[in-house]
Amino acid sequence: MITIYTSKGIKHKVQSVIKTHGTNNVYEICDIQKIYILKNDLGQANGLLQHDKATDQYLIHINENLQHQQFVIAHELGHYFLHKRLNTFKVVNCSKVLKDKLEHQASLFASELILTDKMLNEALPYIQGFSKEQIAAYFNVPSFVTDYKLSQIGSFSNRIYSHEISAFG
Repeated sequence: MITIYTSKGIKHKVQSVIKTHGTNNVYEICDIQKIYILKNDLGQANGLLQHDKATDQYLIHINENLQHQQFVIAHELGHYFLHKRLNTFKVVNCSKVLKDKLEHQASLFASELILTDKMLNEALPYIQGFSKEQIAAYFNVPSFVTDYKLSQIGSFSNRIYSHEISAFG
């Protein structure tokens, strides 16, 4: 059975992962879970999660040429924590809609993991009046992460943009 998570369910899953591991640092989480990160030239692929059944070992392969490798690792951790029980043969043979949904869920997981609400709240005095792009640069995350996070917490984004409403674009 495939679990379809809501945005709220994904946020709760991320909070549970952070609480269990004591961090949102993707490298530390991988270390605790004994997930090895391998950097290679993956061509067009950003990353992938691999499971070796013989050793029950998980590997995250990431494209060594990417700017935001932390996001890709967090995305693959999303697959690990949300989807690792899926039969990959069934997923390969499923509809594009389901594949897209699973990818979207992993991206939401990654966004929640690398840019937590707590991080945004603690940075508020420093980022007030920043544009979305400036916030992304401040946290060193892709701009779509800040787009997603700010769309999820509307009242927070109003506080950030109180002096720069035009930044919503």
